[in-house]
Amino acid sequence: MPANPFLASRAYAATGLETTIADASPEQLILMLHDGLLESLHRARLAMAEGRIAEKGEAISKALAILTEGLMPALDLERGGDIAGNLAALYEYMITRLMLGNLQNDAVPLEEVAKLVQELRGAWQQLSAKPVARVAPQPLSDPLPSGARVGLSFGVA
Repeated sequence: MPANPFLASRAYAATGLETTIADASPEQLILMLHDGLLESLHRARLAMAEGRIAEKGEAISKALAILTEGLMPALDLERGGDIAGNLAALYEYMITRLMLGNLQNDAVPLEEVAKLVQELRGAWQQLSAKPVARVAPQPLSDPLPSGARVGLSFGVA
């Protein structure tokens, strides 16, 4: 009996996604979360426009999960300073707007959140495109002659 091609394609896609995630830098992972958030918002707005309430709810729930389970926990509020605090506040604002849009069946808050996410994504994309500064090892300025011995002294005679 042949395998279900739909299930096989889903398994293949999941494997490809797992490989992509495993090989991604932290910046690339954040970009993937932003992409998923934008896709969920797009699906929610389409479902809302077409009156498909269940699909709208699923898409908004996924967007909320990306914010609460992906982006918020990625913030390091201790080391991130004002930037992390500001992002946390912005994510909270987005969550509130998404819940309001869902309750009122209003696409305007969803569009507002999508614009904010696009701006954030652009900033992360610029950050991830910058080359990482690496310190190259410096050659010894005065190499030791061959056969020379180097001793370490720890203050013990």
